[in-house]
Amino acid sequence: MRIARDVLRRMAEAELLDRVYVIAAGTFVSALPLLLLLTGALGTSRRSESVFATQLIGRLGLGGSAADAVRTLLPASRLHFYAVGIAITLFGVYSLTRRVARAYAAVWQIPELPRNRWWRALVWLLVELAAIVSVAAVRDLARGSAMHARVLLFVVAIIIWYAAELAGQRLITDGRVPWRSLHVSAGLTAVGRLGVALWAAVYLGTSLARQAELYGPIGVVFALFTSLFASIAATLIATLVAATVTGSGR
Repeated sequence: MRIARDVLRRMAEAELLDRVYVIAAGTFVSALPLLLLLTGALGTSRRSESVFATQLIGRLGLGGSAADAVRTLLPASRLHFYAVGIAITLFGVYSLTRRVARAYAAVWQIPELPRNRWWRALVWLLVELAAIVSVAAVRDLARGSAMHARVLLFVVAIIIWYAAELAGQRLITDGRVPWRSLHVSAGLTAVGRLGVALWAAVYLGTSLARQAELYGPIGVVFALFTSLFASIAATLIATLVAATVTGSGR
């Protein structure tokens, strides 16, 4: 009970849920224009839909109005680059990494990254993207595999999340957090992300289909944002629990 009270107190002090919402919104706003650019760069599938739409429809097993809503949100398009749009997207990504760095500083109660160290937040983003792509590849390999292979790949995915969090948080906290605390945080975060992945596998497809039936492409946005919010919340809450349990930042 004492640990739970301490966690809740530190969540309030760090304004954690507010930060989660801002980071989730910033991530979505930055990612969607980038996805639209990449849909043109990567071409279309055999069904004349964007590569990202095909992947999302296939992964979630969508059909009917839900699949049509995803195709509308992520349409197949010719490659066009607009300087202003690219500049805004890149600035959004840069601003997002700074917000994430400030969130981690608040959670660990350490000084914020100085201006000449902001590159660490950008490298952190690359580490996170590499982990997401790697885990997605592992998930694809697990489909249709024997049970023992699935278990092995399941362990590999956890190791990837663990290693990415350990390296990423070491970078974005500028080496100010002890390794012991980072190991605890990486472990809890890996478990938290696994929980979100399982929740998404069971719930996201159904939720997205329902929201798409009710609201069309906007419903797809609602469902995807909910999943993104849950993933970021799991990450930062797990980190805060680690900081509380290990006594870091006190």
